[in-house]
Amino acid sequence: MISRAVVTDRSVQPGKHCPDTRPTHLPAPAAEQRARQDVQERLAYRFPDLPSETPATTATEAFAFFVDAHVRHYVPVLTFKRAAGQLSERLATPDERGD
Repeated sequence: MISRAVVTDRSVQPGKHCPDTRPTHLPAPAAEQRARQDVQERLAYRFPDLPSETPATTATEAFAFFVDAHVRHYVPVLTFKRAAGQLSERLATPDERGD
């Protein structure tokens, strides 16, 4: 039988996570600021036809949606998905939206 243990320097029991892969504390403010900037840049790259302030505003609104999230580690990923979905919806033609 193949073990699901993660191979590291430390001893890890089969089926357990490596202690290094779990978020253990809140991200530093500088890390959150870098994540915000990264999300805005990725949105601007994905939606080049929009004015630059539109993806930035949408990203800010999406980050505000997750302001009370207990697990902060995944907020940038969830924010990007939420903002990209909103921008895609805005750009969809009325036929694509079902109007």
